[in-house]
Amino acid sequence: MARTIRKGGRIGKGYNYVVETGEVTYSNDPNIPVGSNVYKEGIRKDLRRPNQRPTDDDANRIRNIINDLIGVEDPEDLMLEIMNALKDTVTPVPDVGKFYTFVYNAKTPNIRYDQHPLIACTEVYSTGFTGLNFHWGKYRKYTWNEVAGQLYIVDAGEIADLREIPYAKFLNS
Repeated sequence: MARTIRKGGRIGKGYNYVVETGEVTYSNDPNIPVGSNVYKEGIRKDLRRPNQRPTDDDANRIRNIINDLIGVEDPEDLMLEIMNALKDTVTPVPDVGKFYTFVYNAKTPNIRYDQHPLIACTEVYSTGFTGLNFHWGKYRKYTWNEVAGQLYIVDAGEIADLREIPYAKFLNS
């Protein structure tokens, strides 16, 4: 998802802010400096539900990627940044109830698939696993042989941030 810029202010004094984060990107109002946050400072009310807002946790490994988005990034480059941020928490086999992102190359011919899924694992079996793919909003089955490399473990507090990054890569096999 790209950043959405909105205008605020009053006659003669205005500012632009990022809807997703509240960060002020332009201001001619001396009371609202660039870099401040309109949500945290009570200038505007954040209308998103709490579970849709990115976290402010310093342990969030994804936050820097969100802060650097400009809206023209390639999903492949974004996935590389995400994998680098999560490289210290990888596993070959998921646990039910945990969150993961990974590279997947489907083998079934003539299907549309997400090469960079973000999932909540719901079932593990001998040939693969099933998970709720957040990019599709649907349950998908994944087979071991088509997972390229490791599964990157995602903390629950990082899900909202990852959902804001446009790194889904939908392909046809």
